[in-house]
Amino acid sequence: MSSSQTSNPTGLSKENQKFFEYVTQLLFSLAIATNRPPWMKELVDQIQAEVLAHRDWIGIPAGRKSISGAYEQKKDTIRLLDYACGSGELSRTLLPYVDQTRGIDLSAGMVKAYNEVASNADLLSDKIFAVQGDILGPSADVDNGASFTGREWFDFDIAAMSMALHHVASPEGAVKKLVGRLKEGGRVFFIDWLSDSINFHGAGHSEHGPGGDGRDPGSQGQHFATPGHAHAHNVVPGSEQTITRAGFGREEMLRMLEDAGCVEVDFKLFDKKTRLGDSDQAVMQRMFLVKGKKA
Repeated sequence: MSSSQTSNPTGLSKENQKFFEYVTQLLFSLAIATNRPPWMKELVDQIQAEVLAHRDWIGIPAGRKSISGAYEQKKDTIRLLDYACGSGELSRTLLPYVDQTRGIDLSAGMVKAYNEVASNADLLSDKIFAVQGDILGPSADVDNGASFTGREWFDFDIAAMSMALHHVASPEGAVKKLVGRLKEGGRVFFIDWLSDSINFHGAGHSEHGPGGDGRDPGSQGQHFATPGHAHAHNVVPGSEQTITRAGFGREEMLRMLEDAGCVEVDFKLFDKKTRLGDSDQAVMQRMFLVKGKKA
């Protein structure tokens, strides 16, 4: 993590915004089209499968289906906040099980793509919609973005951040901000890379090498790719300016959630590592799910 990134979070947000606008223009067609690279499809599919397999674990009762049609405030409705939502893979994965979804992303291009996909599927904007913005900054705003001080941006049942925590200047602050958007008893979950679980084909690392059990090894300072963003260094150059961490460890994530006022925290590793890239030098990296309940 560079000193400029830690001392200037606003500058980092601008770098993220600029980079993901570029990614949208360059690779968005790959993000939802059938011609996306095989490694990218495998990565997105793996995240979707893990989230669906752990629906009850993250706070969606088993067997629950969303209310069809327009959103109505009822006692048992579930509202989801998808922060750093990208083009909406996580939102669409959980769409059948929640009643209202709101996405927020720094990138206007990602937000446009998110809403176009929803509109093309004839989904009502009251049920699923994204806006450009940044709730992590001091003013909870981004230039030309929406304000997030209104009641509709609080009291969510679930808040999620998938494969984006390693982009923010203060992960601890981001966890606290998302927990602050929940109602009492609401759930938050994060998906990200396990620190020090990187493995290059042929590098002599085992599948269950250092960090493979979720312990807290030191960061290697590597740069990785993420779903929807597709910024592996061999796919989109320049991503290193937007990455502040090479992943997180189990105890670190549980501590951040507890410090943010969560109880019933828990951590799960994905069943297998993820292949990043289609070449012989593809990176192998492990992802995790971590959750907490707002006290």
